[in-house]
Parts: sequence; C-alpha cells; structure tokens
Amino acid sequence: MDKGQAALVKALAWSGVVLVLSLAISFALMGFFPPPSPALPPEAIKAVFVERATEIRIGTAIECLGFTFYVTWACAIVVVMRQMERGVPVATMASLALAGGGLVLFLIMPFTWATLAYRAPLLDAWFIQFMNDFAWFTFILSWPPFAVFMVLIGITILRDRNSPPLMPRWVAYYNFWSAIAISPAALIEFFKTGPFTYTGAIDFWFIFAVFFGWMVVMTLFTVRACDELVRREINSTATH
Repeated sequence: MDKGQAALVKALAWSGVVLVLSLAISFALMGFFPPPSPALPPEAIKAVFVERATEIRIGTAIECLGFTFYVTWACAIVVVMRQMERGVPVATMASLALAGGGLVLFLIMPFTWATLAYRAPLLDAWFIQFMNDFAWFTFILSWPPFAVFMVLIGITILRDRNSPPLMPRWVAYYNFWSAIAISPAALIEFFKTGPFTYTGAIDFWFIFAVFFGWMVVMTLFTVRACDELVRREINSTATH
C-alpha cells in the first residue's frame, strides 16, 4: 500500500466520526435521547411527532447523510482485512456485503420517522406508535449483520498472513466480545418496560456504548495498520 492509498483508506476510517456526530446531533434535535418509551399510550407518541415535526424532519435528513458514512468507514476496515487474508478473500467479500446491508437497515429508520412527521396530524395514533416501534426494531433488532461483521474481523485478525500481524490478537477477541455484547438487542420485542426495551439501560445505552466503542477501536487500529503497510512498502522498495 503506497502513501496515497493509505491516506485515502485512513480518511475513510475517520469518516466514521461523521456517523457518530450526525447520530448524536439528530437524536438530540429530535428529542430521542432517550427515545419515547414503548410503554407510552399511542396518543403520547403521536404528540411527539406532531409537536416536533420540524425537528424530526431535520434530524432524519442529517441521519440519512450521516449513515452513509457507515459504509465508507466499514470499507476502510475491509481494505485492511484484504491485506490480512490469504487466498480467496471470503471474509473480505462477506464483510463488504454485510456493510452494504447494514446501511440499508440504518436508513429504514430515518425514512420511517420522516414519513411519520410528514403526515403525523392525519394519522391515527396507534399507527404512529406501530411505525415508531418498527423504526426502533429495525435499528436495534438488526444486530446480527453487525455481529457477524465483528466475528469476521476477529477471525481475519487471528488468521493474518502478515508477520508480524497488522493488528494485535486482543483486537480480534475484542471484536468477538462486541458481537456477544450487542446480542441482548434480540430481547427488545419481548418487553415494553425495563432494561431490555429500546429505551432501556441495556438495549439502548449499553448497546450503543458497545457499538460506538467498537467503532472507535477499529478506527484507531485501521489507521495504525495503514501506517504499518506504508512502512513495509517503503522498506520493501528500499531493499530492492
């Protein structure tokens, strides 16, 4: 990997910051820190979308832009994975497909909220509550593609063909742990109150912390791997 390629990959890695910032700004703007509780009556949920319609429209527009940077961020990791993988790049190709699928799942959420805000005064309260549940379910219950991506990253790190490896082994185990740690997201469909709802301590705050903490770790080590690949390319050129 030459310096120009490395600079582009590192820029893609840092583009994940845009995703994190856009999500924080949009949730704050829409009043979704934390989200409206699933235990609220339908009329209370409708009131949120009627009273904050403008803020929700602006927030979802920001999200649609910000979520795009999930794919650019993930592609930086995939590029480094390809430098680790031997032979047919099975994990690399699967990870790229998972990244694209993750973007689609992410975008369903702002699409749904934007549509609800657009028509909120005309819609029945129960329908708004139902579609708001659907948006949060899409966001949190869709954890498996992200967990599989984490597992593939971990496996690729452990099977790294480079000597020394581009990333330390503990980063692989951190990815495995992250995949397990976000799995309680599967429980949101069983609870309307408590820590396992989409507003709860585990299925909102903890899982968000795990996911974005994972993004931070992978950003830093992807950038470091790019620098190492450039250093090796320079040394290889010098010896020849």
